[in-house]
Amino acid sequence: MDKNEWSLTQVPRLENYGGLIFGCLDENAPPLADYLGDMTWYLDLISKKTQGGLEVRGEPQRWIIDSNWKLGAD
Repeated sequence: MDKNEWSLTQVPRLENYGGLIFGCLDENAPPLADYLGDMTWYLDLISKKTQGGLEVRGEPQRWIIDSNWKLGAD
């Protein structure tokens, strides 16, 4: 395997919103806040519940449920 062909590449744009880190491979993409638009309201509900913001702790929780992809949006 050729490392030059398959190794990781540097992400041209990294932005932070509410403690969440977003990487974008398109240098010409709009700023993150513009891209997120009204979704920032929902992210603020999660990330600004406490003074300290978000904190990653432990393993992720996973569930298997009988539903379609729209459940999270409904």
